[in-house]
Amino acid sequence: MQAIPLSTIETLLDGQIDIRRRPGSIQPMRLPVAELPFYDAFTQWVASCATGCRLRFRTDSTTVKLTATQHLLALPNDGERRGAYDLYVEGEFFARTWGVGGAEMDPQGGLTGDAALTLAFEGMPAGDKTVELWLPQAATVAITGLELEAGASLKAVPDGRPRVLFHGSSISHGMEAEGATANWPAVASRLANLDHLNLGWAGSCLLSGLAARIIRDQRADAIVLKLGINVHTDGQLKERNFLDAAHSMISIIREKHSTTPMLIVSPIWSPPRETAGDGPSLQRMRQLLQMVVDARIKTGDGAIGYLDGLELFGPADAALLPDDLHPNTEGYRLMGERFHRLVLSGENGLVRA
Repeated sequence: MQAIPLSTIETLLDGQIDIRRRPGSIQPMRLPVAELPFYDAFTQWVASCATGCRLRFRTDSTTVKLTATQHLLALPNDGERRGAYDLYVEGEFFARTWGVGGAEMDPQGGLTGDAALTLAFEGMPAGDKTVELWLPQAATVAITGLELEAGASLKAVPDGRPRVLFHGSSISHGMEAEGATANWPAVASRLANLDHLNLGWAGSCLLSGLAARIIRDQRADAIVLKLGINVHTDGQLKERNFLDAAHSMISIIREKHSTTPMLIVSPIWSPPRETAGDGPSLQRMRQLLQMVVDARIKTGDGAIGYLDGLELFGPADAALLPDDLHPNTEGYRLMGERFHRLVLSGENGLVRA
């Protein structure tokens, strides 16, 4: 086997906002490393999770081995397992593995086990091919090494397809999905043959100006903002603040994406939150977000639209919502398929490959 230098591995990374460099490791981050002190500890952690981050390269190796340090939040969700690494070869799913080792994090931040992790994918097809190794969405991953067969070729392959940028809560982050590519943004983008950047921040989609600045500064051919559910908790925004924050977020993004297609998606079905809350209920949030979009259209934004979250996941899907908040893997798959059908397919899709 041949060991690939970290400096080369870094060029293979995709799906991150920034890279945290430490002696002996590189960690993809979904927020700017220099701005970490701007964020609360919880947001720092969820934005450091690797959802949507992957190594993308061409090689003729039939084996790829990865070493890393991993901190996994192993959430229970309908008995499904977390922390999978997914491998795609020439755009097709090849295998899923969970590796050996890694530390497990409890909700209070305590760690159990050794963070060091190793995994290997073997038996890939011979010959030159594009490989994508997707990192787990429920874990932070600092890569310490990558190995290919001795003498194998290696070349970074940037994803040149049109890119959809997604921002939202844990439901967009997909932390509860079994596989690294089983969240709904990944499912929808794959069906449409599009690149995507997942800026879902579990528990931390707060209609934030900091998040808006990150989105504003990214390459994106379309932007999807799935808003509302995280500010329902404890009534973090009242109705007036909610409207102001939503408009402010959109205005910041529009500073550099003035004509980029943008879709505002309201919350999916969540029975305990539909009519209750210290601030707007989910039912009211859907009305408010529709009002926001209508106001933007009225003032000349012809590239913005609204999608009711119930069209992605509604009352009829309740059996796929184990905790009355987060879909299971099957629920995420259905959301992705529906988003593809409603938004990304056909001549009038949000963006075309």
